[in-house]
Amino acid sequence: MRKRTTNQRKVDPDHYKSNSGRLESFEAFRQTYGDTAAEHACLFNAHKYMYRHGRKGATKEDAICDLEKAIRYLQFAIGILEGNDEQR
Repeated sequence: MRKRTTNQRKVDPDHYKSNSGRLESFEAFRQTYGDTAAEHACLFNAHKYMYRHGRKGATKEDAICDLEKAIRYLQFAIGILEGNDEQR
């Protein structure tokens, strides 16, 4: 298993996983509210991270991390549209 970089830990932190490590909070949201709501949540979150990149943190690393988070949410939205059951 590849060691996770600092940015990877910021983009996909462990505290978003359940105690068993099997279900991310996003998947719990998707199972509760359905695919349409999850897709909209992904698009909102991608927009949020693109909007704030470079504003929240003072470093280039912070801006890059926000853009990586936006990409992750766009990938989630694509996965929903493609019918993927799991977004990890």
